[in-house]
Amino acid sequence: MAAYDFKQLSPHDFEELSRDLIQMRDGIILESFKTGRDLGIDFRHARSTGSTIVQCKHYAGTGLAGLMADLKKEATKCAKLKPARYILVTSVGLTPSNKADIKALFGAVLATADILGPDDINNLLGLHPAIEQQHYKLWLASRVVLDRVIYNASLTQSEFDVERVHRDIRRYVRSDAYPRAFTMLNNDHVVIISGAPGVGKTSLAKMLLYAHLERGYEAVSILTDFQTGRDRYQLGKNQIFYFDDFIGATFLGERASAFTRNEDRAILDFIEMVRASPTARLVMTTREHILRQAITTSEKLKHSRLIDSRCTLEIGDYSQQQRAEILYNHIYFSDLPDDYRAELLTGRFYKEILQHKKFNPRLIEWLSSFQRVRSVLPDGYQSFVRDLLEDPAEIWRHAYEQQISNAARSVLLALYSYGGKCGPALLERSFRALHALRAQRYGFNTEPSDWRRALAELNGSFIRPGNQIEVIDPSVLDMLNAVVRQDTPNALDMIEGAVRFQQARRIWIFAHAEGSRDVLDHLVDQSACIATAFERLLSAPRKIPMGTGTAYIDDSPELRVGTVVQVAELLRSDQLQQVANSAVDALIAAWESEPVDISDGIELLAEIEASLIVFPPPNAALRARVVRALVMEASRGCRSDELHELLNVVEPEDLNDDLKERLYSAAEVYRARYFNDELRECKSESDYEALEEDLDAIAQGTGFSFDGPIYDIREAKAEFEEQKAAYEDHKYEEWKEQRFDIRADERALDDLFDSLRKPH
Repeated sequence: MAAYDFKQLSPHDFEELSRDLIQMRDGIILESFKTGRDLGIDFRHARSTGSTIVQCKHYAGTGLAGLMADLKKEATKCAKLKPARYILVTSVGLTPSNKADIKALFGAVLATADILGPDDINNLLGLHPAIEQQHYKLWLASRVVLDRVIYNASLTQSEFDVERVHRDIRRYVRSDAYPRAFTMLNNDHVVIISGAPGVGKTSLAKMLLYAHLERGYEAVSILTDFQTGRDRYQLGKNQIFYFDDFIGATFLGERASAFTRNEDRAILDFIEMVRASPTARLVMTTREHILRQAITTSEKLKHSRLIDSRCTLEIGDYSQQQRAEILYNHIYFSDLPDDYRAELLTGRFYKEILQHKKFNPRLIEWLSSFQRVRSVLPDGYQSFVRDLLEDPAEIWRHAYEQQISNAARSVLLALYSYGGKCGPALLERSFRALHALRAQRYGFNTEPSDWRRALAELNGSFIRPGNQIEVIDPSVLDMLNAVVRQDTPNALDMIEGAVRFQQARRIWIFAHAEGSRDVLDHLVDQSACIATAFERLLSAPRKIPMGTGTAYIDDSPELRVGTVVQVAELLRSDQLQQVANSAVDALIAAWESEPVDISDGIELLAEIEASLIVFPPPNAALRARVVRALVMEASRGCRSDELHELLNVVEPEDLNDDLKERLYSAAEVYRARYFNDELRECKSESDYEALEEDLDAIAQGTGFSFDGPIYDIREAKAEFEEQKAAYEDHKYEEWKEQRFDIRADERALDDLFDSLRKPH
C-alpha cells in the first residue's frame, strides 16, 4: 500500500486528489465549490433525497490541534446546511479515538467510514492506481521515488541535481508542452525544447529527466560538447542524455553565428546515433532565436531533420488556469513572510500578475523568493513586482548594481570570462587575480574572506555551486553582456586580470560581436594594456601532469598565436606585432619537438595569410614552414578528419617529393594505427558515411589505396543496420508509452488564491 504523507501537495492539489478518490469510491459526480471561503463546502453531490457535502482539510502545518479547532466551526456550518451526508478528508493523521471525537462534533450526518485520514487515502490510492498515476506530484515527489531516483543518479557522474528537481516538483505545473515532449522522446528518442528566455525550458527538460530516472534510466549531462556523450554512450543501456543550451547559450555574441571544426556535423551525428538506439534518449534546450540562427548559418543543419525534433515552449502553452497554479504553487511553497503574501492578495493583485503580457515562470520564481526581494519592504512589494514585469532584465541588473558586494561582482565577472561555468579551484584563482586588480583600480578594500563570503552571497541567487560553479540562469549572462557593453572598462579588467589565455580570448571575441562596438573601441584605446596582457598570457601554462599522463587546461599554442596575430593587427600595436612575430617563429621551432594541434595549426595558417602584418620570413616561406610542420605531425599519426582537413588546405605547389612521401606515410600510419579504432567508434549511419568520405578524400590526396577499409566500412554499416532493425523490433513490444493527464477545472482565480488565507 502507498504511504504518502501528502506534504508535497498544496491545498488545491489535495482537494483535487480527494475529489477524484471519492468520486471513484462512491460512483458519484461532485460539484466543486470555493477553495477558500467555502461556507463549509468544498464539493457537493446533490440528489432529491438530500445532498452530500465534502470538506477537505490539508493542514500540513498546524496538525491535529489546528484541525480540531477548525472542525468545531465547520460543525456549526454543517448544522445550518443540513446535508444528508457529510464527508471529511484530511491529511492529518487520525487514531480511532480522534475519529470518534470528530464524529461526536458532527453527529449522525458524519459516518466513521466518511472520515478519511492519510491511511484511508493511501488505501484508496492502492485500490485505484490510475488516480495515483494521474496525480503526478503525489508520487514523483514522494520519498520512495526520490530514493529510487537518487540511487539511479548515483550510478552516474551526471550533473543532474536530483534533490533540487524533487523540491521543484511541488511548484511545477505541466503545460501542454510536456505531453508533446514526452511523446517525441518515446517516438523519435530526441527532443529539442526551444523557446524564449524564462519560459520554463530547463524546468521541462529536468522533469523529463526525473521521470526517466524514476524508470531506471541513467542520466548523462553533457556540459561542453557532444564528445562527452559519445564517450559515455553504451549500446543497449537505458540512458538519457541532457545538454542544456546546446548551441551555445548567450555568451560571446551567440556562438551559433559561426560553426567551426564541424560542430554542426557533431550535433547531427550524435542525434542520429541516439535516434538509432532503442534505449537512448536525448533532451536538449536552446533559445528559439539561436536555433533559427544556427539553422540559417549551417547548410548541414538546414538540410537535416533537426527542426523535426523541436518542441517549442511558449507562454501560450500555459492556460489561464495553469498560470494561476504556477503562481499559487510558488507562493504556497515559498518562504515569503505573511506580509508579502497579503500584498499579493490585496486588491486581487495576483490577477494583474497573471494577465501581464510578460508573465513567465522565471519571473514568478523570482518574485516568490524572499531571499531575492528581502530588500523591498512589504508595502513596496506590489510596486517592485510591477517594475519587474515591465523590465524583467532588471531582476539581475538591480541586484548586481545595488545589492551585492564588490567581491561578489568580481566572482560574477570571473565566471563570465569562462562562459558562465567553471571549477571551484580555478574560479577562486581567477577571482583573486581579478578582484585584486579591480580593488587597486577602483579603490575598494579587500579581505582574506572575500571569496568565501562572495560565494555565500551569490549562492542560490546568481550562481549554483557544485563540482562546477555555474550561473543559476542564462539570463544572468544576458545581464553581464549588457553590463560589459555599457560599462566597457569591465572588458579591460577581465583581460588584464585573466590567468588563462582562454579568458582573454573570450572577451576579445565578445568585443567583435554585434552590439559590442563600444567595447572594442575601448580596448583599442587601451592598446598598450591589451598588448601587455596578451603577451603575458601567451606563456600561461597549458598542461599539467595528471596521474601517468598530461591534462590540457588551456588554449593550444596554435590558437594562442593565431589570436595574438589578430589582436596585433587590429590594435596596430608595434609591441604586439613584435610579440606575434616572435611567437610564430618560436611556435614553428617548438614543432620540431612538441606535438602540433593540426586543426588549430590550419586555422593559424589562415590567420597568418589573411594578416597585414609583415613577418620576418616572406609569406611563401612562412607558409612552407607551417605546411611542413603540419605534414610532419600528420605523418606521425592523426585521425582521418584531421588528415582530410589538412589535404583540403595543401596546394600542389606546397609539396616537394619528401612531403608527398610524408603524406603517403600519414595515410599508412592512419591505416595501421587508427582505422580500426575509428571504425569501432562509429555508432550511426552518418558516422560510417563520414568515415568513408574522409578515406575517399585521403586516397585521392595521397595515392594510398583504402579499398579494403572502405569495404570494411560498408560491411560494418550493413551489419549495424541489420542489428539495429532487429533490436528495435525486439524492444518495441516492451516499450509502453507513459502518458500523464493533467486535470484542470475552470475554478475562479479568487477561489484558488483565497485558500492562501487559510491556516495550513
